[in-house]
Amino acid sequence: MYYKEIHIGKKIRLVFDQSGLTVSQLARMLEVHRPKIYNIFECKSIETDLLCKISDVLHYDFLSEVYLSKREKENQNPNTINIQFQISTEKIADFIKFINKLKKAGIIE
Repeated sequence: MYYKEIHIGKKIRLVFDQSGLTVSQLARMLEVHRPKIYNIFECKSIETDLLCKISDVLHYDFLSEVYLSKREKENQNPNTINIQFQISTEKIADFIKFINKLKKAGIIE
C-alpha cells in the first residue's frame, strides 16, 4: 500500500481544534447530530463522502494527506523546492500573480 498510516479522526480533531468552531457548529454544518462529531474524532477510518464534507467545512484537504503516496515522498529530489497550493476560485488571481513573480525572478520558466 502506498498511503500514510493515519488515524483520520485524530487528524480531524486537530484541524477542528484550530478552526475556532464549536462541536455544535460543526454538527450543524455537516448536518449531523453532536454525538456523531465525537464518534468521528474516534474513528481510524471514515467514509469518503463524509471526509469530503468535513474537508470543505474545515477548509483542509484531508484526502491528500491520507493518500499521499510513499512513492511520491521517496521520489522527491532534495534539490527541488516542492510547493503545494490549495487554490480556491477566489485565490486564482493571487496564484497567477505569484507565478508571474516567480517567472520574473527566474525561478520558473
